[in-house]
Amino acid sequence: MHYFSLILMIVGTLSFVTSPPTWAEEMGEENEDKQETVRRIGEVVVTAHQGGVKGINIGHETTSINLDSYRSPKGGETIQDILQSIAGIDIQRSAPALSDDKDVVKIRGFGGRRFMVRIDGRPIRNAGGFGDTLVDWTSLSLENIESIEVMRGAHSAIYGETIGGTINIVTKKGGTREDMKPEVVMDADYSSYDTQSYTVRLTGNADSLGYALAGGYRSSDGYLRNSDYEIRDFTGRLSYLFPFDGRLTLGYKISNQDKGLFVVNDPSGFDYDSSYPDVPEEAFGTPYYSGGENFFDRETQYFDLIFEQPSKLGDWKIHIYKTREDRNQVMNQFFIGDYRKHCWDFIFDDYGWIVQNRVSLFDKHHVTFGFDGKNLYGEYSMRRPPLGPTEADRQKKIEHRAGYIEDSWQITEALNLTLGLRYDDVDLNFVAIRGNEVSVNEHIDEWSPKAGLTYELQPGTRGFVNISKAFRIPTWQEWNSMGYSTGNYLDKETAMEYEVGVLKQIGRNSARLTYYYYDVDNYILFNRTSTMTLAMAGRLEDAVFNADYLKLQGIEAELNFEISELVSGYINYTYQDYELGYTPVPEEQISNDSHQLPRHKANLGLEWAPWQDTTIMGDIRYVDDRKTSLNEKIDGFVTIDFGFQQCFWDKKLKLKGYVANLFDKEYEERYLIPAPERTFGVNVSYTF
Repeated sequence: MHYFSLILMIVGTLSFVTSPPTWAEEMGEENEDKQETVRRIGEVVVTAHQGGVKGINIGHETTSINLDSYRSPKGGETIQDILQSIAGIDIQRSAPALSDDKDVVKIRGFGGRRFMVRIDGRPIRNAGGFGDTLVDWTSLSLENIESIEVMRGAHSAIYGETIGGTINIVTKKGGTREDMKPEVVMDADYSSYDTQSYTVRLTGNADSLGYALAGGYRSSDGYLRNSDYEIRDFTGRLSYLFPFDGRLTLGYKISNQDKGLFVVNDPSGFDYDSSYPDVPEEAFGTPYYSGGENFFDRETQYFDLIFEQPSKLGDWKIHIYKTREDRNQVMNQFFIGDYRKHCWDFIFDDYGWIVQNRVSLFDKHHVTFGFDGKNLYGEYSMRRPPLGPTEADRQKKIEHRAGYIEDSWQITEALNLTLGLRYDDVDLNFVAIRGNEVSVNEHIDEWSPKAGLTYELQPGTRGFVNISKAFRIPTWQEWNSMGYSTGNYLDKETAMEYEVGVLKQIGRNSARLTYYYYDVDNYILFNRTSTMTLAMAGRLEDAVFNADYLKLQGIEAELNFEISELVSGYINYTYQDYELGYTPVPEEQISNDSHQLPRHKANLGLEWAPWQDTTIMGDIRYVDDRKTSLNEKIDGFVTIDFGFQQCFWDKKLKLKGYVANLFDKEYEERYLIPAPERTFGVNVSYTF
């Protein structure tokens, strides 16, 4: 079945891509009138058809999701729910409602340490503290997001600190209407487990001042034991357009979260609760137990100041930003023969800047050059009986500076060559609070050349080739695991990336077929055995270590289609496989991004509009068998989501009922942690 579906997907997509575009005439002249738009997203310019099928636009470098046009069978979604329908992305959640485990999202097999998430072009990944939770996914609520851009691979010199790719979240900046009439959107969602979500968004302008304000509230009892949560969000953007065409944008976002940590619920345990799904101890790296406090409180804030100025000397952009995360975590764990209360308090913050200019030369070259930098700070305290308290004052962990240049040269009408070069200079300063070695002070620098070639094979069909070197900055947890100076034993991680593919675009119909191959040198891995245990045994060098290499390859096929005015949808398929080189510890002791990675994955989404203002939607998700680092099998699964939406009053009022996991499939996204059973929900949205 796996290989049959692979052949079917590739042959079907190739026939679509290589067929002459005569069938486009059957779509009518309506598509000929649709104009392409050019949108600047952070530092990336994406050319796409507005809306796209189901709001999904496919490009040879980027797949983008326009949230005003995006439609899904479900309601109350997270960014992860949306991303799971994109080729090349894997979602592996311990608790799908919360979705903030360290490697919830993977791009081409790489977890949070090896890809970058950005808001309006600026990075939001923290310094990588205890637990290695690098991205606060829960804080990335959807109420004020315009679009989500998924850029696979590290083929842009503009976006650094990545091997797997970049996810760029574009926020709403405010309106520019002459009548200055504001738009208000209210949304309410209720589903199983008393899960509730309410959002309000206000967008408009007062003359040259644009504003986009949004607030949200989310809560749930949770479906796992002790997995309840309550989350409050607020986002604000003010944007002023000057008479000289410059624009100043001020942004602020805050997310306040109170969440329970789900606990062991083992039938053989003394306090088993049969009203919740079974979760054995083996499902955890470090188990949490009932009978004591288990909660996670976090407040995340994002501050932004952006100035953009077009001029005869190019389009300039200056972006200054700050992020702060305050986290308090309390766990009831088993340690040294007894159940004990362990408390961690963290503060992560960073300050950064981006200066960039994009200039056109001779109508053939579009050159982008710039500089960026940031300082990452962290402090923490830990109370772990009977060892007593451990504290670290606020210290600068990473100082990063970078420069880049990228030239897009339109050699002929059909042939385009893009060349880029990026230089990263990093100082790492981690003070070890345990062990005999006091600190790790390291200077790392790296040049990363990039090259991409596209050629128009026939109208609407382009082939492309990318060859790039990639580099990423090690995280705090890798260089200073559990307070030990593990970075003393590490070499820097780099990669060579190769990609070839073809893209076909006809009206609102598009397809992409891509093969990629990554060769990662000095791939950094963690030992499943705790760093403290290894240090006490005199084996600290085995806690965090380099594999000789990781070789990863894959195939991605995407197709957006519009069969008629009544029926449209998307289908995609992902194949991925990897080979890990020599490691100094046995494979069963390794914690690796690529474990639990499905070899085959596919998605199908359909929409049918049988009557005016009525839409019936269905999504099918297939994920292949997976293996854990202990060589345990995780069964593959197929899930189906179904939704029915009815619009009233010129689409101002939208009512939707939905069923997630329609056939109540029992499955796991992560080993031994059951996913939710069949859930029902209703969503109401009104636009003033």
